[in-house]
Amino acid sequence: MTRTQLLSLIIINLVLLPIIQLSYNLLFMTQIAESLFQIFLFPLFIIVLNLFLCCWRLKISFYTHWIFIYVGQGTALACYFVWHYSQLSPFPHMPLGEAAFDLYMVTFLIGLWQLVALFIINMCTFVVYLLWQNIRNNDHKKKLYRF
Repeated sequence: MTRTQLLSLIIINLVLLPIIQLSYNLLFMTQIAESLFQIFLFPLFIIVLNLFLCCWRLKISFYTHWIFIYVGQGTALACYFVWHYSQLSPFPHMPLGEAAFDLYMVTFLIGLWQLVALFIINMCTFVVYLLWQNIRNNDHKKKLYRF
């Protein structure tokens, strides 16, 4: 992998995804429901941005690409947690530990659902990737994977 490929993966997945997450928290939280954004729109942003990298004709291996996608999702989730933890103010009758535990649970559930959505997309793209590799393979007797 060249330096340009690595830099483009880092910029898209480790810099731009947390910026999208924080911009949602700053600008669009009142306009877009959080569950809609976290479960559908954010994984969609991840896929669209990484499809842009694929269309840019960078020769990045499928597995390296998806590793950076998962690391970028984790980085964005960490930014989500830090942002909300910095604004954490419990109700007067609620101890601070209970509010922090609620934030931990919400962050865990959001991360779990995003991970499930990305895993499903990963499996679908893996099947498409295998089909594409078999179509590109001129020797049809040679199979890449045996099922």
